[in-house]
Amino acid sequence: MNAVRTLTLALTLAFTAQAQADYLPDPKAAEAALWASSGVAQARGEFAAQTLKSQGLQRGREEWMVGADIAQRRIQTTPRDTQPEWGVALSRPLRLPARAAADRALAGALTAHAEANLGEALHESGRQLLMLWFAWLGEASQAQVWQAQLELAEQQLAAVNARIRLGEAPRAERVNAEAALAQVRLQQQQSAARAQQARSRLLAQYPSLAVEADGNLPSPTAPSGSAEAYVDAVLAHNHELARARRQAEVLQAEARQLAKRRSVDPSVGVFYKNEVGGNEHVVGLNLGLTLPGAARRYDQEATAQLSATAQDAARLLEQRLRQEARADFESAGAQAVSWQQAERAAQALEESARLAARAYSLGEGSLDQVLVTRRLALDGRVQAQQTQVAALAAAARLKLDAHQLWPLDVDTDDAHAHP
Repeated sequence: MNAVRTLTLALTLAFTAQAQADYLPDPKAAEAALWASSGVAQARGEFAAQTLKSQGLQRGREEWMVGADIAQRRIQTTPRDTQPEWGVALSRPLRLPARAAADRALAGALTAHAEANLGEALHESGRQLLMLWFAWLGEASQAQVWQAQLELAEQQLAAVNARIRLGEAPRAERVNAEAALAQVRLQQQQSAARAQQARSRLLAQYPSLAVEADGNLPSPTAPSGSAEAYVDAVLAHNHELARARRQAEVLQAEARQLAKRRSVDPSVGVFYKNEVGGNEHVVGLNLGLTLPGAARRYDQEATAQLSATAQDAARLLEQRLRQEARADFESAGAQAVSWQQAERAAQALEESARLAARAYSLGEGSLDQVLVTRRLALDGRVQAQQTQVAALAAAARLKLDAHQLWPLDVDTDDAHAHP
């Protein structure tokens, strides 16, 4: 019992600790929590690694090669002699300008893809945060409803006892009132426990986030603007689509790079030879050509096919995202309307329960009628509260996907420096 009361007190304090707190996390705290999440941290590390790899690709992988040889010359004619000889050589493959440009284009495409992947990880972390946040908010709001119902049940028991003392009600009504109070108390305890569990799950994923919110949730409203404008805003900032497009660009750049590598690979070098026991010195220049085989052509054609497939996948993804964004916009408006209807029904049921309780306190009506109307009012309030949280969650998701809730765009400098 003490543990449940502690949970309830903690829940109440979380809702009322700051009068200016909103029902959503603080934007700066949410941004810090998103960047500190495990998925974003991994994507940020991959982005940093890809940046270094791209720098290496831009500089080129052609490297100097040093060679040396030692020989012994045997002269069979008279006078016979054996003379030591040695030589050294220095050579390096050449990267032609067209191939260098293809390498730089591929490096840029790989960096852009890693950046888009980081943005998608940040966006997914934001969606996860919203899901866990509203799961906690819904359970916490439910606990408040049951706490208010507990107070009403206690007041009803007091009213029953008052009528029994006046001889206006049978003692059997006390049993019914106490049973109703016990049921409500059990529901309230279970609701507080669920809220604490939801809070723990949220903090497990985002430990630095301050889990607190205003107790008075705002009234959900239908999203403003048109569905087309919202869809355009979502697609303009959608990291999943950007990542798919960047992946197609990476494959296209890789195909161009492989096409450039289907030509010969030239190399140039210098050498020095000490021959005939040091009596002859040779300095020269050597040129080499690596002739490409059929494997390079197959690699280039396979990558070109993958690039075309990735472009088709990106177009299909854009169509799906358009439909999903439009459906989310329409669903958010429908949920706001549903909450309005549920709220009106809940208020009507609560008024009916209030009148029944008032009539009972004045000696009219029966306790059974009071309990039935109160139960209906409770069901109506629970449904209205659930609809309210769902509508607020849908509205927040719209803002998140349109990048109007928290900063989700990736700055390449911040990607390295952000805590």
